[in-house]
Amino acid sequence: MGVLIEDKEFDGTQCGEYDPDTRTAYIDPTMSMEQRVCTLQHELIHAKHFDDGLGLLSREKEERLTRKETAFSLINPIEYMRAEDLYGGEPYAMAQELGITVGVLLDYRRWLHDNLAARAA
Repeated sequence: MGVLIEDKEFDGTQCGEYDPDTRTAYIDPTMSMEQRVCTLQHELIHAKHFDDGLGLLSREKEERLTRKETAFSLINPIEYMRAEDLYGGEPYAMAQELGITVGVLLDYRRWLHDNLAARAA
């Protein structure tokens, strides 16, 4: 993708950021490996969106779309179902099993809920 990845410590309000001017994704090196993987994927999706011209979206819509795509790219639906069955839906244990953060798991779960609600309507 031509994106430079650099470490940068943040103040706890964010885990990473993408700078389209320098095509650099900054990732906080103090995070766990699962956090780093999820954050890097998130920032690379921001880079892809910028390349695709989606910078025209509002910041809120861009972030929502990026979070959804991050969850989809990191979670295999079959592995999700297996983890859900194995841990009775408990988010922390499922996230550990899948090697992702609870936040990414909850984003995936939210999309599943929203998608099922839309189909039922």
